[in-house]
Amino acid sequence: MNRILSLLLFSCLLFSCEKGYLVPENDLPLWLKTTIQEHEKTIKENPKGWPAMGAWVRTRWDEANFYEYHNPVLSSMPRPISHSGDTLDMWAGDTSTDYNKEKCCSTYVWKGPKYLELFD
Repeated sequence: MNRILSLLLFSCLLFSCEKGYLVPENDLPLWLKTTIQEHEKTIKENPKGWPAMGAWVRTRWDEANFYEYHNPVLSSMPRPISHSGDTLDMWAGDTSTDYNKEKCCSTYVWKGPKYLELFD
């Protein structure tokens, strides 16, 4: 009985932690809020479309927040975009860049309902 109770408690804890991945809306730049709203509108119109399988992730680098769109369906790699909306001038898959070597503290900002955390 104790084992079942422990497993049940652990499961509840695991599922409740999911909320911690998302950041408060007032921490997001306007361009990202608009983009997420467009994704959600597209998902309502087509629940099986590619935005349903994507996620926005916030990372820290060089004392600033950057945002990356992850979607295993798209052929492009995530491109880091600054809080002001500027894309870093680099090839996204280049692991030798300072950004890819030094970025940290990845946090989910938004996840589509069919997003699979295959690469995290």
